[in-house]
Amino acid sequence: MQIEWVNWISVFMALIATASTIITYAVYRSSTDPEVIVYADTDKKRPSIIILIIENIGKGPAENISFKTSRSLPEKAFSIEEPRNMPNTMSTGPIINGIPFLAPNQKIILTWGQYGGLKKYIGGNSIVVTAQYGRANAKFWFNQLSSSSKLSVEAFYQTDISDLNWDRKISETLIKTNEQLQNIDKAIKKLGSEEI
Repeated sequence: MQIEWVNWISVFMALIATASTIITYAVYRSSTDPEVIVYADTDKKRPSIIILIIENIGKGPAENISFKTSRSLPEKAFSIEEPRNMPNTMSTGPIINGIPFLAPNQKIILTWGQYGGLKKYIGGNSIVVTAQYGRANAKFWFNQLSSSSKLSVEAFYQTDISDLNWDRKISETLIKTNEQLQNIDKAIKKLGSEEI
């Protein structure tokens, strides 16, 4: 009877040690693995433009990144209203050709199109993009990773497309202010020369 308890305690301790090892390994992997995602967003500096972003949101660098899509993607689908003609199919670029290396938090941003053009091509469905990649400098084959993202343009219906390019607005205001100051300076100099 005493021996049975000792055996059960040994088995229980072995399970705890195994679980602890698995948890430690999972925490280690989550703090060192890359995670490459693809998503669409509005361009904050160009009104009405929708961009496609490829980003490594993981903690480690990714290499040899390739993409598979559930169906082809459009490119240069520019039209605010739904156009008559179908936009072109994406035939070049990082999603087609792949990316050799992506550092943590690094982004690649593609100008994708506008709501009408993208809606014409994609419709109300979403496109699944699967990224396949490896951990940079990995020594083993099982370090191949993948992640899936869904692209949909329906979310951009009636979104704010106002011009938020404050850098450009400030620059234009400064140029106008400078022109006004130059005109005032010329007027003052003209008045000064007339008094003499």
